[in-house]
Amino acid sequence: MGESPDTDEVLHALVSSSMDHVEIGYVSYCDDPEWAGAVRKKLDASPVNINSVHALFSHEVDISRLDDGGQEFAIQEVGKAIVMAKRLGAGIVVLHGSAEPIEDDERLKRIAQSISSLKILSEQAHASGIRLALEFLPRTCLGNTADELQAMLADISPERAGFCLDANHPADPEQLPAIVKQLGERIITLHISDYDGIDERHWMPFRGVVNWGDFSNALRDISYSGAFIYETQPEEGDTMEEKLEIIQSNFQRILKAAAEQ
Repeated sequence: MGESPDTDEVLHALVSSSMDHVEIGYVSYCDDPEWAGAVRKKLDASPVNINSVHALFSHEVDISRLDDGGQEFAIQEVGKAIVMAKRLGAGIVVLHGSAEPIEDDERLKRIAQSISSLKILSEQAHASGIRLALEFLPRTCLGNTADELQAMLADISPERAGFCLDANHPADPEQLPAIVKQLGERIITLHISDYDGIDERHWMPFRGVVNWGDFSNALRDISYSGAFIYETQPEEGDTMEEKLEIIQSNFQRILKAAAEQ
C-alpha cells in the first residue's frame, strides 16, 4: 500500500473487492499512527480483514546476525512491524529467520542466534496480542526444511508463534503435502504462489509445478482455517480491480482442484 491511503489504488481496489484477507508489508511510513488510522478506517468499511503484517528482511535486518550490534538492530527493525500490526488490528507478524547465504560452518550458530531473537520478539508480540509466523524459506536460508523450522520454534509456545508456509519455497514441490502435515496446526498463515521447482518464482498458481489439489487437501486434513495470502500478481488485467478478480477466480480454481482429487 502507498504512503497516501486516501488516493492509494490498491487500497481502493481492496475495499471494493470481495477479498477476505490481506497482508501488508512494513515500510517506514507505516510508523505514522495517522497512516495506520487512515488505512484502518478504509478497511473497516469493507469486509477485508488485515490478516498479517510482513516484517522487513534484508542482510541488515537479519535476526540471525552474529556481528556486534547486528542482532539488536534487526530485532528493533522487526519490532516496528509488531507496532504496525497492533495499530492496524492484524493478528500476525510474518518474519524471516535469516537472510542468506548461510555458510555450513556457521549454520548452527546462526540458528541459535535466530532462536534467541525469536524468543525476544515473541515476548514483544505477545504483549501486543500478536502472534509471530516464522516463514518457510528457500535455498540456504534458516528454516528451509520442516525439521529446521520446527526446531527454531521448539521452545516457544504455539500461542506466541507459528509458521507461515510459502508454497513456492520448498526445494521439492512434491513434498509440500508432507510438509503441511508435519508442520500441522502450527501453520497459521500461507503465502500462495507457484514456481518451477528450482527456485522461487512467485507465479500465479497453475503456471508452475505445485499440485494445488494435493496441497489444499493436505491443509484440509490438518483443519487449516487461516488465510490464503497471494504473494503474486497476475500479468493479466489492466486495473487493480481486474487483477483482484483474477486472483479470486484463481482461488476458486484451487478449491475445484481440491474437490476433484
